[in-house]
Amino acid sequence: MKLHSLHFPILVSCLAIVLMGQGCGSSKTTSKGPDGGVWKSADKGLTWTSKKALVSGIKVTATAALFNVLDMAMDPQDNKTIYLATNDHGLAYTLDGGDSWQLAKIETVTKVTAIAVDPKNKCTVYAASANKIYKTETCGRDWEKIFFDPRTEVVFTRLAVDNYNPTVMYSGTSDGDILRSMNSGLAWEKIKRIDGVPIKSLVIDPRDTRIVWVGTSSDGIYKTVDGGATWTQIKKQFGDMTDGRRVIQVVLDPVEANTVYDVCRYGILKSTDGGDTWTALNLISPPGTIKINSLAIDPKNNKSLVYTGVSTLQFSTDGGVNWQPKKLPTTQAGSVVMIDPLDSNVMYLGTTPPPAKN
Repeated sequence: MKLHSLHFPILVSCLAIVLMGQGCGSSKTTSKGPDGGVWKSADKGLTWTSKKALVSGIKVTATAALFNVLDMAMDPQDNKTIYLATNDHGLAYTLDGGDSWQLAKIETVTKVTAIAVDPKNKCTVYAASANKIYKTETCGRDWEKIFFDPRTEVVFTRLAVDNYNPTVMYSGTSDGDILRSMNSGLAWEKIKRIDGVPIKSLVIDPRDTRIVWVGTSSDGIYKTVDGGATWTQIKKQFGDMTDGRRVIQVVLDPVEANTVYDVCRYGILKSTDGGDTWTALNLISPPGTIKINSLAIDPKNNKSLVYTGVSTLQFSTDGGVNWQPKKLPTTQAGSVVMIDPLDSNVMYLGTTPPPAKN
């Protein structure tokens, strides 16, 4: 039995399946009503199942279909445990690969903007809400507010934990601050400020955790190779692809060192030399015409890519040269896409309400 499964209700998996209007052996979704939250595929995105069972005590509802998912994180030690940062239901989590969800009891928090899981201590999880950072060391039974920014208008937008030394953490804010903690989030120091430019992405290189990539909303990418002592701005390197500076997500190649992707307003840019030079992937849509919300790379095959936008998923099996579009399985917009590192047939899709039409 997994350590933290002792602390939560034991669920009958078919209960959630019946709730979704399916037989235990069916892979097709026949449910009606709200269709947000998280969807799961077990066949590389060919078919999808809505994972909407929310458990509270002995009560099971379909409320998870109402989740507005802002971020998603898988426990590095347990691919069945996934945490969701939601816009309206606080922090949600599953211990069974999405078959059932539960809500963390974190004060009166309803919106969580960032999450991070300790890679070596599976019961330790961090969550950011507005100007506060919370922590649990008991697999979610108890939460403590460990830090807050006195500026109430500031929002923590990103959190990341060093996989080599988990006492080292980084965070980013809506006001352009990059902070570092050396004691598991209890105290923070500002190591870089990009005045008034929100931090959109923050990634620690798992091969060398002194290397940190920070994507901003309008000022390009900042990179440190010495744990935050010095920083290099990547902006001019985009050349004529100026919208490369408007970063949505920075994604590191899981196989090739120094290969990084910039998901941006231009499209998707790729560097194979640590950010010195960039080329644009050949997407189906012309540059700047679509919004890409999330890119995932198969950890076992870095030629296999998938990204989600407002209405479609796009799949590539040749490193982004060719793409195959597929309509989203929901009326909602795709916000986060994630591939299971242990079984690349398994994918998760987080959703959010589509943007309002003008």
